[in-house]
Amino acid sequence: MSPEEFELNAIIDERTNVFNMGAMAFSLLGGEKDRSFIKWEASKELYEVAYRAVNENRAERYASVTEFYDSWLNAANAERI
Repeated sequence: MSPEEFELNAIIDERTNVFNMGAMAFSLLGGEKDRSFIKWEASKELYEVAYRAVNENRAERYASVTEFYDSWLNAANAERI
């Protein structure tokens, strides 16, 4: 869960969903609690996308799930080149 989901009257919006998508990526491809690159089992580019998504500072996250998804696809395609 994102940090704001633990706060009373906090803003819950797309950035909250972005955090949860990034957290899911870490659950599947890395350390759920330890989000270091050492635990990550995919490319550095995908790590950077997921890491930005779980930023504690909501202003530093992707603004929307679509922006996160587009960045994820670009990073995944960079792996293939």
